[in-house]
Amino acid sequence: MALNKGKYYVLLTIPVELREHFNGRKQLKRSTGTRDLQDAKRRQHNISAELYAQLDQCKPDIRDVISDLLGWIGNADEVQRLEDCGDLEGIIMSNKYAEDTHDPESDPDESSIDLVHTGGEKALEVYREWKSQQTQGTITSGAVYYSVASEEYLATTPYGPEKTKRDCELSLSQFQDFAGDVALSEVNAVLIHQYAEHLGQSKSRKTIAKKISYVKRMFDHAVRKGWVSSNVFVGLALDKKVGRAKQSYAALTDEELAKLFVQPMAHHLQSLLSLLIATGMRLDEAALLNWEDVKNDPAQDVMYFDLTNAIVKNKGSQRRVPVHSCLNWINTGKSGQIFPQFTRDKDGKAQASASKALMPLIRRVTEDKSKVVHSLRGNFKDMLRDAGVSKEVNDFITGHASGDVAGNYGSGPSLKVRKEAIERLSLPFL
Repeated sequence: MALNKGKYYVLLTIPVELREHFNGRKQLKRSTGTRDLQDAKRRQHNISAELYAQLDQCKPDIRDVISDLLGWIGNADEVQRLEDCGDLEGIIMSNKYAEDTHDPESDPDESSIDLVHTGGEKALEVYREWKSQQTQGTITSGAVYYSVASEEYLATTPYGPEKTKRDCELSLSQFQDFAGDVALSEVNAVLIHQYAEHLGQSKSRKTIAKKISYVKRMFDHAVRKGWVSSNVFVGLALDKKVGRAKQSYAALTDEELAKLFVQPMAHHLQSLLSLLIATGMRLDEAALLNWEDVKNDPAQDVMYFDLTNAIVKNKGSQRRVPVHSCLNWINTGKSGQIFPQFTRDKDGKAQASASKALMPLIRRVTEDKSKVVHSLRGNFKDMLRDAGVSKEVNDFITGHASGDVAGNYGSGPSLKVRKEAIERLSLPFL
């Protein structure tokens, strides 16, 4: 497309061999009738189809081309009859894979056999192109194509976090790579299931569901805009056998924990690992802590980390976590980041930077891929359970419950009860 005198035009280059039919012109040009780029893109496909149709009128009948490539099997009407009764593709295939039965002594000209094979192969290529054009011709006028719809959907900035935006863009692009730039009305349940099976060759079930959910939400937008009458993704049940099952993280053994903490490492890495194993926090929660998050509750005489206003996974994670006595370097009255060494991304998160620094330490004690930094959170929950701490208290400390702000403030076990729970833990490796 090109902008000309305030309106967008669709330009199509005329193939050299067809320019004689257009008085030597090199391009066909048609106005979209609008200066709005998004509106012009929606109209572009139909206008392009009309321009291509002008070129097609100057080309020989594709049925005559197929007949000639097969050594003449009849005129265009006869080729169409063969197609209508379902015999044409079989004839083409038999020519493409014709057996070499010639006698070299009686027929020394072997090139004639090669010509039969080549003609059949070319005829099959032309035939498939012809069928593809027929399929595209069934798309109704005014249909909105996937590329246009996804681009306009992304322009509405449906997601806030940068990481989620990137995930959405990638998921929409991957679906188009698989399905092609089809009209939205052409996306059906069979295609979606085929795409899920394609993803299942390398992705987990959870990842498959997540990627398809992004496309589903784009179709929600398409319904609201009137581009399709209904969302084909709604109510679709994917095959639960497609994709890998979710892999759970395994906790480190006592021996691995001992080896982990005895390693020589930078002071801030030792401090972060100690905090993770003594609080059960997620890596990003701990890496983002500020000294202002360390507070005292004088009524209960408990020092705690206040995560009620932090960047956390969900409302249930907005909680208060008591400071274990082994973390004797934690005090109130300071300001700034506790771990300024970890860079924060566009979403204000430090997980990537912290994980990159800590994972080499984990890998020095175990090559088990199910054991990562997040495994320390599993160790913490296991230790609480082994110490006789109830599931309710355990979940409130780790953020698996409703949290301190999800329901009524102060609901759940008190800070004093949580403090008593974590002090039951013996952490000899610290």
